[in-house]
Amino acid sequence: MPRSKGKQGDAGAESVVARQSAQPRTGEVAAQAVDLSRCEAVLTRVLQLAGALSLDNRETRGHLPSGRAVRSRLVESSAAGKTSVSPREQLMTVLSELEPEIALKIRTLMIAGRDAQGIGDVKVNLSLSDADAGFATMAADSIENGPLLVDYLRRGHAIACAMDLDLDSPLEGWQSPAALELGERAWLNFGKQLASSLPADWQCLGIIDPPSQGFSKLYLRLGHDAWWSFQTVLDRPTPAGVDKERRALAERSVKGISAGTLEALVGQLGHVQGRALRRAGRAICARVGKISAALER
Repeated sequence: MPRSKGKQGDAGAESVVARQSAQPRTGEVAAQAVDLSRCEAVLTRVLQLAGALSLDNRETRGHLPSGRAVRSRLVESSAAGKTSVSPREQLMTVLSELEPEIALKIRTLMIAGRDAQGIGDVKVNLSLSDADAGFATMAADSIENGPLLVDYLRRGHAIACAMDLDLDSPLEGWQSPAALELGERAWLNFGKQLASSLPADWQCLGIIDPPSQGFSKLYLRLGHDAWWSFQTVLDRPTPAGVDKERRALAERSVKGISAGTLEALVGQLGHVQGRALRRAGRAICARVGKISAALER
């Protein structure tokens, strides 16, 4: 989004195309350079700017008595034409200039993460035919989530990865079927658990394959809930089965990791074996903010 109208927009069409072929759009990262999907490249950029905004407290300090001198200096600097663009302004620019479908996808991920709901259940209350003002409002509303925007997007991205959603697929295909099959319901439940919890809330047990140094099997549990296991398929192992793996790990008959946070797993997720393991790995990386192209679909 922008969507220029009229003769003035048409007259500059050729020059715009030329510029776009030479460099990425505002708010986008060159996806090919880092092997990310187009939507994930945009998501990465938005997360970077939202993270910078969450760390910037100049506006807050400027409204406090101790911040008056800071605010005065900012005004003087602005008058001299030396003020840099604030993180809030950068993020607003990026969000307001996204293409309509990408903007709605980012909005969908944010709401899914905020409410811990399936991607297909999100109602963004905007459509691709809405006017530019509608998307500007959406951008402003997203920014008003402040520091939580990063967390919401990470949670929503984790749900999307658990659902095995191709972020570059058409938005209309993001709607879930009326009745998910049993396996997909289990994946959605896992994604919702990721989105409704903190990375430190999980118990993790990973068995490492010596040749690749990636996991050959992974067990995860949120709090005192039932365990999840990931290898070729997603499963619900018995506590006795998990205890057996733990004893093997303690006796050093197998190599692995026992940890109490999802972050501890990320280093071994680049060369995992098994379809379910790769899928879970993408969701875990998304939840902790490590968007990775290494985990192929």
